[in-house]
Amino acid sequence: MGSRFGSLDLKITFVNFNGISFELIKSLIPASITIAVLAGIESLLSVVVADGMTNDRHNSNTELVGQGFANIASAAIGGIPVTGAIARTTTNIKNGAKSPVSAIISSIALFSMVMVLLNFVNLIPMASLGAILLVISYNMGEWEYFKQIKKAPKSDYFVFIATFLL
Repeated sequence: MGSRFGSLDLKITFVNFNGISFELIKSLIPASITIAVLAGIESLLSVVVADGMTNDRHNSNTELVGQGFANIASAAIGGIPVTGAIARTTTNIKNGAKSPVSAIISSIALFSMVMVLLNFVNLIPMASLGAILLVISYNMGEWEYFKQIKKAPKSDYFVFIATFLL
């Protein structure tokens, strides 16, 4: 990873308001709104997938407000916007997670490992990260539904096949 993205460091930079002007803020508003909307859609998609896997129902307002506060806090120390991630959520659920607390514990564990093993993170081969993502994607597939598609109406079957051909 280090050769592709450069080395990671532990430097936390707090927001510096020098050089911020009304014109700069005005020029960043369209991009900010775009990022916020896309991040919100991705997070809501993630919780809908999680709801389907756990037979639960989420609170969209809580999800979006929590994400907004997290992104404000992240930006205050030099971070970047984040979203709910389907891959992490699915992995958590497939490994027995039952509540949102598991996501917090998972995040703390990942953060701790990165902080302790920071020098080794740079040595992780990109191919191994790609393999991990492939396994997670495969495990996210609900393969039993592919068998049921033949029982669906012909119109649904053709739409299903057409999506793979396009």
